[in-house]
Amino acid sequence: MNNNISLIGKAQNNKQLLLFAAALVYVSIFTVACHRTRVNQQETPTNAILNVYFFHLTERCDACTAIEENTRKVLAKYFSEQLNNGKIVFRSINIEKRENKNIAEKYQVSYTSLLLIRADGDVTDFTNSSMNYANMNPSKFEELLKAEIDKNLN
Repeated sequence: MNNNISLIGKAQNNKQLLLFAAALVYVSIFTVACHRTRVNQQETPTNAILNVYFFHLTERCDACTAIEENTRKVLAKYFSEQLNNGKIVFRSINIEKRENKNIAEKYQVSYTSLLLIRADGDVTDFTNSSMNYANMNPSKFEELLKAEIDKNLN
């Protein structure tokens, strides 16, 4: 009987270890696939109060796709007037296209990134929050992005 209990305990420990290892592999792959460089330049190329730039590669993971989709939803839901009158500009920028090379270099972006760029040149890098929430917790992403945009508009 004690041998059966011992085997059950070992099986549960092995299952937990396997789940932990799988989660670690997922996080590692996710981090490498969606890694980006730091932003050093802080200029805005439009006359908007706030530019929302989503930089991406041609091939995108689920999280990267969710960032763009949920960013568009937040902008449409809470900021449609500002989008329509040009106070906010949203651009989805494929950094692998030759015509986008200059803007990618300007913001030193080489992978998926979500940047909020104010007219005064201040840049908010929203990439980490978007990676953490856009795909797995869209309501939290919506809450955080709305608050960050509100803060940058004032």
